[in-house]
Amino acid sequence: MSVAPQVVFDAFHPAHRSNPYPRYAAVRDFAALYPIRPDILMATRYEECSAVFTDALWGHGYEAGINPFRPGVVPDDVPGSMLRMDPPDHTRIRGLVKRAFVPRNTEGLWRRIEDLVNTLLDTAIEAGEVDLMEAFARPLPLTVIGDLLGIPPEDHPAVQKWSLEIVRGTDPDILQSPESLARRPEAMREFEAYFAALLARRRENPRDDMLSGMCAAEDRGELSGREALGLAVGLLIGGYETISDLIGKGVVALLRNPDQIALWLADPGLAAPAVDELLRYEPPVQFTHRVALAERELAGHTFARGDGIVVLTAAANRDPAVYTDPERLDITRFAGRAPAPRHLSFSEGLHYCLGAHLGRLETQIAVDTLLRRAPGLSLTDEPVWRDTVAIHGLDTLPVRLRD
Repeated sequence: MSVAPQVVFDAFHPAHRSNPYPRYAAVRDFAALYPIRPDILMATRYEECSAVFTDALWGHGYEAGINPFRPGVVPDDVPGSMLRMDPPDHTRIRGLVKRAFVPRNTEGLWRRIEDLVNTLLDTAIEAGEVDLMEAFARPLPLTVIGDLLGIPPEDHPAVQKWSLEIVRGTDPDILQSPESLARRPEAMREFEAYFAALLARRRENPRDDMLSGMCAAEDRGELSGREALGLAVGLLIGGYETISDLIGKGVVALLRNPDQIALWLADPGLAAPAVDELLRYEPPVQFTHRVALAERELAGHTFARGDGIVVLTAAANRDPAVYTDPERLDITRFAGRAPAPRHLSFSEGLHYCLGAHLGRLETQIAVDTLLRRAPGLSLTDEPVWRDTVAIHGLDTLPVRLRD
């Protein structure tokens, strides 16, 4: 990989913010592993991205001090306990989340989401024209994860502010301003201070929510205070930002492919597989990274311990070697007896997203109800895209909800 690349990777340039996928395709066509610097390559194709996700020796390396993406960063400065951990700590925390924090009452959760969706749409449809992100796509997942965690509704504006600052902080350092880099640890400290106060209140007055469950896990010695804070931040961001982005980007994709809306409305059974197609076509998380915890071989290249790889899942999800006509939105792609191979938007292996079910459920109910209750849904202006690249989403989505 010493040869200089013949294709320039420029997908993160502001000019490509609304549609980076042709630039992803250019590097995917050029090489399975695209050189970024000698110790960091980028996996661009489905086979290599999947191989990294399913290999436990591709991790994060923060605890070992070998992460080349953010060298010298203290592990506690990385948002979200599980997002920075390798086994065995990752295994322990993940087991706690699966066992104690993931809601079991799916029927009750479905009804709660339906009620929220209809309440938000009642107001939006009455208004006629709204920013769908502000009126619908953001408040829905924030309220759902806020309820599950135990965040009071009056705290939602502050939580939104901190969450966006941390999302900006997940972008590569080279793309950030000095002000943004300085603000990242400050936002994390403020967020953690907020959750520390909330956890203290739950310890005094437990409720049926995730934060109370974290307090109980601390009391049993299964979770440390620092881990609880990181876990709370990670669950909030994962349960809010990515789902709001999926709903927003999914609506735009459908409005630009009205034939797919007609298919969806004609066959209610397509709602669930349609969500997976939206996840493949417009993934909220465009890329992530891993670090070789031991020497690894991939696509003919040897990675030394401590070498890094960028996993460009948004490119892998449109790999023509895996998906027929991958640039086309096709809500039947994951339906029927022979669905397409699983997309990589929720990762795979050890780090498969624990919130995948919740994300699918919220998006399915939200988009299905929106399409059926607002048949006159249309754009009133071009959407404005947020200035982030790792977690890719909309700032505003101006729509008309009735004729």
